Amino acid sequence: MISEKKKITEINQPYVMKQSKEQEKLQAIRDKRRRGLVRRLTALAAVGVMIAVVFTVILVSQWSTIEAKQAEKEELENKLEELQVEEKRLKQEVKNYNDLDYIAEIARRDYYLTKPGETLFKLPETSD
Repeated sequence: MISEKKKITEINQPYVMKQSKEQEKLQAIRDKRRRGLVRRLTALAAVGVMIAVVFTVILVSQWSTIEAKQAEKEELENKLEELQVEEKRLKQEVKNYNDLDYIAEIARRDYYLTKPGETLFKLPETSD
């Protein structure tokens, strides 16, 4: 068999051209919509990233502030404990200064005062 080339002619060429132009228009519209969609999604992603960055910065800032406040709180709690111990000591000292026997003991020890007829001997302190 001999292969014969057949000429294929387009039927109703103006109709085919019209359809081809309509397809091109539809493709152009689809491309335009797709570009618009890509632009909108890109803008939305950029806004999302910016919001995420802002929230991250805020959270890190708050975290560091909380850490500083906790360290300050611990320091102040230690100082409070020291002041409470000091307060107890001072209250005991006030109580002691209201006691006449304690005052007499301090007067003898620090100011070398004696009762009438009493002799005071001061011995040197020994250091080992």
